[in-house]
Amino acid sequence: MKKEAVCSDAQRRAQVEHAIVEAARLLVGPDPLDMQALLRLLGEATGAASVYFVGVPQSREQEEEYTYTVWHRRRPRVSNWWRELETRIRQHFPTPTAQDEVLHLSENLLVVPVLSAEERFYGYLGLEFSDGLPEARQEEARLLEVLGGLLATYFDRQATETARRESEERWRLLVEQLPEPILLAAQDRLVYLNPAGRRLLGAEEEEDLTGRSLLDFFSADQYEEIARQLRRLEAGASVAPFECTVIRFDGEERVVELTAAPVVFEGRPVVQMILRDLTERRRAEERYRSFVRTITEGIWRIELRQPVAVTTLPELQVEHLYRYGYLAECNAVMARWLGASDPEAVAGRPLETLRHYFRPRYLREFVQRGYELHGEEYALPGKQGMRYYVVNAVGTVERDRLVRIWGSAIEVTERVELERRMVQTLEAQQQAIGRDLHDGVGQLLTSIRMLSENLAHRLKAEQHELTELAQKVVRFAQEAAEGVRAIYRGLTPAQLYTEDLTLALEELAYNTNALPGIRCRFETDGQVCIDDPEVKLHLYRIAQEAVNNALKHAHASEIVLTLHRRDEFVELCVTDNGCGIDPQRARADSLGLKTMYYRARTIGGTLHIHSQPGEGTTICCRWPVGGVPGTV
Repeated sequence: MKKEAVCSDAQRRAQVEHAIVEAARLLVGPDPLDMQALLRLLGEATGAASVYFVGVPQSREQEEEYTYTVWHRRRPRVSNWWRELETRIRQHFPTPTAQDEVLHLSENLLVVPVLSAEERFYGYLGLEFSDGLPEARQEEARLLEVLGGLLATYFDRQATETARRESEERWRLLVEQLPEPILLAAQDRLVYLNPAGRRLLGAEEEEDLTGRSLLDFFSADQYEEIARQLRRLEAGASVAPFECTVIRFDGEERVVELTAAPVVFEGRPVVQMILRDLTERRRAEERYRSFVRTITEGIWRIELRQPVAVTTLPELQVEHLYRYGYLAECNAVMARWLGASDPEAVAGRPLETLRHYFRPRYLREFVQRGYELHGEEYALPGKQGMRYYVVNAVGTVERDRLVRIWGSAIEVTERVELERRMVQTLEAQQQAIGRDLHDGVGQLLTSIRMLSENLAHRLKAEQHELTELAQKVVRFAQEAAEGVRAIYRGLTPAQLYTEDLTLALEELAYNTNALPGIRCRFETDGQVCIDDPEVKLHLYRIAQEAVNNALKHAHASEIVLTLHRRDEFVELCVTDNGCGIDPQRARADSLGLKTMYYRARTIGGTLHIHSQPGEGTTICCRWPVGGVPGTV
């Protein structure tokens, strides 16, 4: 009997071991688990009357919804056996157990909770015997415990696989909508492309590309670099984004920035690549560089290592620009103006070292005008005399801080010189006319006056009836001579050559004030002393033209002339209370205003018109003391 018992125990142990192997095969196989087959295998190995698996809800939405899979050796005597089973389970396990050991729930029932290593509870696996549970059932209990653990592992794997599929599906739904091309490659073979990726490579269907070598879409000179980067990614290393060129199906080349990282796709490691198409930007940059190379204007960009707040005082902002600004880029024209042989020789230089061009006055004007300058006239001393420029600049402000300045400049030296010669010619003509009037017409009028006076005296002595008419001729001749002298003084004011500009402006204001219906006065701080006759003449002509415009076009009743010293500048202003003008339209249409601008540029100064229709007009000319404009 003892020998038979030993044989029986050995046979049962062999059956259990075989059942464990077969159950493991079912649980790790690629096919979905046949729970009924697993329970049947367990029942046949243990001789149990019934084997069941009770699945517990895995979410709150499924609460109270238990699932049952049962194998019976014989048909149960009652039809509602599962209700009895559920009652017993709920009685013994009102809450999920935290232990995965086999439990003896009654004299013939063995149950093991199916609990994963992460303590995720899936249900109960049970064996029910018809002949009780003697201690000889240890092998059956061991089998039940092993299968409970295997089943928990299976459910874990299924949950992980389900989560992975759902994650991949969400990922796919996302990348299908993204505008950026996304490619997945494994062992340099394409395994997935989103629609943007297919469009980038010029393919209509994903099947046209999947399975092909990634290197098919790169030029031969890039093979080594691409392969090296792929090897690094497949080894788990990180790779910085880099630029490369891809070749489409139609042979067109596209410049892209490639960002790659190792990921898992469909359960296997792959390399995910995001391609950012830079082709149009590179073409635009090339067009910009070509434009900058060929344009005759000077183009430049200043960057600030430390941005400056827009609320900072202008003088402090100028100091900040010199301290933290540097020339980030410029074209060849600008480099030549800065005294460099090429842009590379001057790029990166601190703004402080370029003060000879980026003058404090210019930067101050830029800051005070809200980081915008349009058509600002600028003059610099050069090796061959004064050089004249028209400068435009605009600042980039981010979060109330100035971070960079873009600018351009056009050299207008030839135009200014032409204007200078034109103004000099005009001035020479005026002086010639004045001399002709004085020496020719003036002398004739003097002779006529003298002869008519003599005739009037003789007729008066004879008490002739034409005496009164002769006296009228004398008065007319005298008035004509005075008019010629006034015109001569206006065309060639003698004070400008022999005395100070102040006296000429005082006389201009005095003569204007003598006109009916007009009040005119002149104000000065007494600190202006200009020795250059040409500068005095042009400033006088500007004031003269401004007064004439106020009288003839503005219909002003009050005119104020002012001459002051402003730091390193002399400022001449003519202000009226007339109807005002549109400065842009007036500058385009008025020969007088154009002449004033020409005269200001001729002496290295600037002219500004401040006016609005109905609000009067102020015309100001600023001339740098010493005749070196732009030095402050």
